[in-house]
Amino acid sequence: MSLPSFAQVKGRVVEISQNKKDTSALPGVTVFWLNTSIGSTTDVNGLFSIPSTTETNRLIITAVGYKSDTLAIKDTTKFLSIRLKGGVELNEVEVVYQSSGTELSYMSTIKMETLNEHSLMKAACCNLSESFETNPSVDVNFADAVTGTKQIQMLGLSGQYAQITKENMPYMRGLANGYGLSFIPGTWIQSIQLSKGAGSVINGYESFTGQINTEFQNPETSDRLNFNTYVNQNGRNEYNLNAKHRFNEKFAVGLLTHANFNPLKEDMNHDGFLDIPTGKQYNVMNKYAYNSGKGFEAQFGGGYLEDVRNAGQNHPSIDFDTISHGPGHSVVVADTLPLYLVEIKNKKWELYSKTGFVFRKKPGTSMGLQLSYLNHNQHNTYGLNTYTGLQKTFYANYIFQGIIKTTDNTYKIGASYLDDNVSETYRLFKFDRHEKVAGAFAEFAHNKGEKFNVVAGLRADYHNYYGLFFTPRLHMRYALKGSKTVFRISGGRALKTANVFAENTPLMATSRDWIIKPSDLSMPYGLKPETGWNYGFNFTQKMKLNYKDAYVTIDLYRTDFTQQVVVDVDNNTQEALFYNLNGPSYSNTAQIEFGWEVRKRLNIKTAYRYVDTKVNYQTGLLQKALVSMHRAFINIGYETKNKHWLFDATLQYNGKKRLPNTSNNPEAYQRAEYSPDFYNVLAQITYLTKIKRADFHIYIGVENALDYKQPNPIVASDAPFNKYFDASMVWGPIYGRMLYAGLRFKIK
Repeated sequence: MSLPSFAQVKGRVVEISQNKKDTSALPGVTVFWLNTSIGSTTDVNGLFSIPSTTETNRLIITAVGYKSDTLAIKDTTKFLSIRLKGGVELNEVEVVYQSSGTELSYMSTIKMETLNEHSLMKAACCNLSESFETNPSVDVNFADAVTGTKQIQMLGLSGQYAQITKENMPYMRGLANGYGLSFIPGTWIQSIQLSKGAGSVINGYESFTGQINTEFQNPETSDRLNFNTYVNQNGRNEYNLNAKHRFNEKFAVGLLTHANFNPLKEDMNHDGFLDIPTGKQYNVMNKYAYNSGKGFEAQFGGGYLEDVRNAGQNHPSIDFDTISHGPGHSVVVADTLPLYLVEIKNKKWELYSKTGFVFRKKPGTSMGLQLSYLNHNQHNTYGLNTYTGLQKTFYANYIFQGIIKTTDNTYKIGASYLDDNVSETYRLFKFDRHEKVAGAFAEFAHNKGEKFNVVAGLRADYHNYYGLFFTPRLHMRYALKGSKTVFRISGGRALKTANVFAENTPLMATSRDWIIKPSDLSMPYGLKPETGWNYGFNFTQKMKLNYKDAYVTIDLYRTDFTQQVVVDVDNNTQEALFYNLNGPSYSNTAQIEFGWEVRKRLNIKTAYRYVDTKVNYQTGLLQKALVSMHRAFINIGYETKNKHWLFDATLQYNGKKRLPNTSNNPEAYQRAEYSPDFYNVLAQITYLTKIKRADFHIYIGVENALDYKQPNPIVASDAPFNKYFDASMVWGPIYGRMLYAGLRFKIK
């Protein structure tokens, strides 16, 4: 998932009403270059982006019910505003665009799924971690039973093995691994691009299982005003306000704000611990966009976040907001036993810029520079133990793009630099690591019309700890005539530094002793880097069933680790061991997905996934704990003819998961070898209407509609300071049925 090419023609298609006073976005309009196969379609906001080409400057605009038009594009750097007058051919015909919310690319060499705003509207989507509930490719699970944190799994492996970026710049690295998914509010997201397997070398060397890129609302194209509020039955309330202002054709500014509050203390399973932490978050981002109209464009801005969560044992006399935690401090009630309390504090600020220049006299040629700086401070308390972390990260990435004779052969070359300075303390551990990585990369793409595409990339990086290493990547696509049958293969290598503490914060909510077995004391944590290969195959077939669009897609992927930092909680229930891999470690994933517009405006999507993930522990080769081997999924969405009502429901089947070994615990603190399988249902109803020029949405929904809860999620919840306490063995929902409601107000 490389940096979006600056050599793109962007624009918006709108319809002018008969009175010539009002305009409305036109989705589903086809835009393509004359006598080429290069095309695009406008999204729900009428927006499109199409690669520039040297073959012609004639852009065709066509839509049902409108007369086709041809535009001569003299300047590919300018944003196009295209207006179509209603009723040019047939007054009674409308351009209607039906979307299931997920767009599956047939033309891209890398298999790409795009979750657009329609998809994010299907569920509460309070933050990024909750944006995948209606997507079968990503699993969302509770990380532990006390902090309320959700983590994702992809291709049978934890989220840290997927490269998660924010507007194509590194995001989930270092301290953000534990809680960073909850730091991106859902209303800030314009779209999410998800690809499996080895990605592009342009964005780095850390992608094992895939890439997840989040694009934020853009001040050039977003709504002038977007207000969203949300409340659920636990009292969680959120407020989001996005605003943008365009000063002129060249300069625009956007403001994204978010606040949420969790005031209620609830213990619905009566284990003495809060089911959901109390707390609050304040989050703001300021974005600027500049386009000179002469080839130069820039995006820059910054953000600030404060997030506080309080959890642990519930007692009516405790006011979490007034507690001052510190190393070795606890709260004593009635001069008896101390309470086990948890506090998570994050403060983060960042600055970024993306600048690009298009060589107007050299079509298909451009260059771009990405810069970012992050300062992240984290202070967490778990009972009597404290974790503190400070991360300062600088990132730079330069990309030059050009063509070889024609746009059928393109290349990208560039260089990157990463300076990552992290200081951490936990219990008696204190680690400082300062990674400095300089790299260079090259990527070549060949397109033979719609039939065959190949993208080959190689990058070389010099790491101050690991020395020189290489990252090759290869993607190939072959399509039968008409592009309705597509085959893709991919392969590539990846490397990453294991963030032992930040990636394993759930184990801090236990009494386990942390034991790190070093392999090389000159390396971070004394452990070698994680390295591995990913190989993938994808088959996608587009078809018509009963005259309605349908598709089937099959994914087969394997991740093979050549080196890994193993987290071993099976060897001893009182220990968490960290050591370098000695033997095999792999993950095999097979998934089949079928989507069909059964009737007009009625879409169904089904999927089944099989996962086989095994790691060689000290006790032998075992199935990775807390990973479901079997998962099935069905999503049904319906939109009424007048577009006033949206209905969406999802049924998830979660197969059994292996649980960490507890056979040496006292009988009361033992758990079964496997969790039971269970179902989860979530649904939402949305009402849409217009108030003058504004869109107004009201929605109600339910999560975990079957009210299924994991019994006894905390081992030794009655004695949290004894050696058997463990809140990390979570395989299912912690709290039961959750009703919610909200409203959205948008001014275009």
